[in-house]
Amino acid sequence: RVPRSPAGAACGATGEASHPHASMGEMTAVTIGGEYELRYLCRDDHAKGYAALLAQLTDVGDLTEACFAGVFTLRQQQADVYRTFVIEHLKSQRAVATGTLLVEAKFVHGGSRVGHVEDVVVDNEHRKKGLARELLSALSEEARRMGCYKVILDCNESNTPFYEKCGYRACERQMRFDVPHAAACSPKTEGADG
Repeated sequence: RVPRSPAGAACGATGEASHPHASMGEMTAVTIGGEYELRYLCRDDHAKGYAALLAQLTDVGDLTEACFAGVFTLRQQQADVYRTFVIEHLKSQRAVATGTLLVEAKFVHGGSRVGHVEDVVVDNEHRKKGLARELLSALSEEARRMGCYKVILDCNESNTPFYEKCGYRACERQMRFDVPHAAACSPKTEGADG
């Protein structure tokens, strides 16, 4: 990996990363193999295929540019909770991998923090190139920097061997409750940037 400019500088015309301290050099954008760049999520990533990338993982719904901007702004305002990384393919200028670290402040363990890794996906055309491993390494390092005492994630059983190779281990069991009619892009997020 080769460190480059501060991640805010990697955000194109907007120059606006999801983590406000990115432009102060807290985390530098990193090149991977000369053809990819690992950095924080940027406001202009919607135009770089971010929704289509997430759609390879799960149902994205109608993630309009306005909805994306609203969620982006909310996450930017809560940068101590949300840290989303993107790997961009430099030649095509497309988002080809992403993952998010959510940091939960706990009352247990002396008011410590737990990192939750969410929404990890690598574009089908860019798999088997070590991008997921790079992404998980960055997410884990970010959790360490933020004082998390552990990092947890949910995955399909078929992905367990990969995550074990990245240092994770199977532990406990996930339970889920689906909330009926959960609102998608609410008025609070739609246009929150304006």
